[in-house]
Amino acid sequence: MLCQWYAARALSGVRKEFPDAHVYHYMDDILVATPTQDELLRIQPQLLNALHSHGLQVAPEKVQQQPPWKYLGVKLLERTIRHQEVQFVQSVKTLNDAQKLVGVITSLRPYLGLTTAQLSPLFELLKGDTDLKSPCELTPEAQKVLEEVQQAVSARQVYRTEPSIDVTVFITTPDLHPTGIISQWNDDWTDPLHILEWVFLPHQPHKTATTLFELIARLIIKRQQRCLQLMGADP
Repeated sequence: MLCQWYAARALSGVRKEFPDAHVYHYMDDILVATPTQDELLRIQPQLLNALHSHGLQVAPEKVQQQPPWKYLGVKLLERTIRHQEVQFVQSVKTLNDAQKLVGVITSLRPYLGLTTAQLSPLFELLKGDTDLKSPCELTPEAQKVLEEVQQAVSARQVYRTEPSIDVTVFITTPDLHPTGIISQWNDDWTDPLHILEWVFLPHQPHKTATTLFELIARLIIKRQQRCLQLMGADP
């Protein structure tokens, strides 16, 4: 997208001058993270000047200096990440409504750890007639799952990465649905296991008959790709 390219161009000089800083931008949101507070204080005015020189304005009230930092639907705290509150569609009347609802919940799964088996009543809504206008409504089982999802959004969290600790990946197979856990372990922490993200396969298999070993192999590939995206290295 043109706006992404232009913003990247505006930020390129800052990225070169501060190679240890992480500067992420998406649409009109920019997230800056540095190893130290001093470096963050030094980079801020230069980043603002770089944006201004390219005709991009930043409203002072939009600059977030203290946690929680809100970015792309999540709240970043000192050590943890929580998803912001989500307004779910309560009235499902068509397949299109159900697809939108399931799409939102699928995007939340890396933060909530809700397994495929747990969400199966919602996935069942997508089966049958493929016409987007075909009638569809929440079953009592799906309604119960939706309530559990809403509770999980408020209560569950994942942890921010600690660069000095190795990343460990676990794979579990609840109800024969492989689930990946990208995590870090440190005996000195109050909670030794810090889950960074949950990884799931699509709820609809690519083949009608797929063995558990095939599913695990696919999940291994997916979690490796995700680790490369998150940390730039294999676990």
